[in-house]
Amino acid sequence: MHCTNNFISLLTLAATLLNSHILSTSANPVRRALSIPPVPADPPKPADGDGIGPYASQDAGWGDRLDKAKFYAVAVAAGEINLVNAERGMRHYLGNSGDDLNISPESIMSGLPEFRDAVKALAQNQAAAAYKAISGASGEKTFSSSWDTFYATKDMSWDWYFAIGGFSYSVTGVVTKASATGGSMKYRVHVFDRYNWDAGKSVDIGPFHFEDTELGNLHLKGLAREYTVRGSSEVNEVDPFTPTTVIPPPSTGGRD
Repeated sequence: MHCTNNFISLLTLAATLLNSHILSTSANPVRRALSIPPVPADPPKPADGDGIGPYASQDAGWGDRLDKAKFYAVAVAAGEINLVNAERGMRHYLGNSGDDLNISPESIMSGLPEFRDAVKALAQNQAAAAYKAISGASGEKTFSSSWDTFYATKDMSWDWYFAIGGFSYSVTGVVTKASATGGSMKYRVHVFDRYNWDAGKSVDIGPFHFEDTELGNLHLKGLAREYTVRGSSEVNEVDPFTPTTVIPPPSTGGRD
């Protein structure tokens, strides 16, 4: 009987402590830190100049299959002259799956310092505006930029010019204001592009010259397929941070 009474007393004490903890937690709920927002919705397709037409809408002949073999040779040639991203993009197109192709923003920023600068400026402005929007002495606020456009030119990088040319980019993140004098921020970089070949353009890769229509026709004949390029970076963190902080350039995935 003595052991039973002790056991009952122990259960009663445990229940009391648990109830006290629940009441305390309900009165003072633990606030979870805000997460970085996801990648924004895809940018809308332009009214024209985005793709050559419906996939597999025309019959393919032997001449079209020979063209496809020629463009595989173009992809190989691109790789031989170190246009590795252009080669990868072309091979994926000719692979005819239509699946999305993931490209890390870090690799683009590594090859395009001008793009890295543009990302830094966008993140700086977005984070500063979010920080100023926190009214109290402390708090958190997320930010998500709209899609902006960057054009890789031949002067910047032959590889990225042929691989994606013009593409969209965005930053999403969270700003924390810990006191009246400081805080922190973290953010991700996102890229988006539609890989296609429009009529009325031409390209030279090494010794090869071809019209965009030639490559686009392979999509129309069902021998290659347009696809979407996507990518999101690892998290970049800046601590401490205030609206006057000059943030460092975003990581390129290696030693900066």
